[in-house]
Amino acid sequence: MNERDRVFVDANELFPFSVMDLVLSLAEDLLIDFVWTDELIDEWERVIVREGKRTPQTARAVSDAVRHFFATTRIDPATYRHRVDDVPGRDADDRVHTAGCAFGGATVLLTRNRRDFPHDFLAEHGVIVSSADDYLAGLLRRRPSAFLAVVGRLASEKQRPPVSPCELAGRLGRGGAPRLSASLQRRLGCH
Repeated sequence: MNERDRVFVDANELFPFSVMDLVLSLAEDLLIDFVWTDELIDEWERVIVREGKRTPQTARAVSDAVRHFFATTRIDPATYRHRVDDVPGRDADDRVHTAGCAFGGATVLLTRNRRDFPHDFLAEHGVIVSSADDYLAGLLRRRPSAFLAVVGRLASEKQRPPVSPCELAGRLGRGGAPRLSASLQRRLGCH
């Protein structure tokens, strides 16, 4: 793989935090490029607070960390905001995300809400629409050693409480990535 996928993750795939944590770790270890817009991070912060998963302060801390550590993969608003009206779709947030992907150079859009994203329009702009579970399971198949190294590193960083790679795989399954979880558990020898 010469070029990394430029992966945009819809806010609905950034819950629970286990999937988001893995995606960001894959980007840190250069298996993918995590691309994002201000609107995406703002939406994630609003929703996670509204759902009671984070306090406003901890949500802001995570948002600030993402903005800082992934500053170079932020999609410049000048590339897409003026094009939002050219994007098909009913949901205003999804239209902004679609414009960001289509005109901001994303190659993959991860979402659980596939019906609200115009597949044909995105395909015309070189963007594949997938669930996080399907995409990550495919990435594990294509890059098993590197992917397992990321999982091992991520698990080793969890100290409160400590988490094994097998426990991390289980969390991913409970977090909406059952195919990835099952494949990871097989490769890790979890039972």
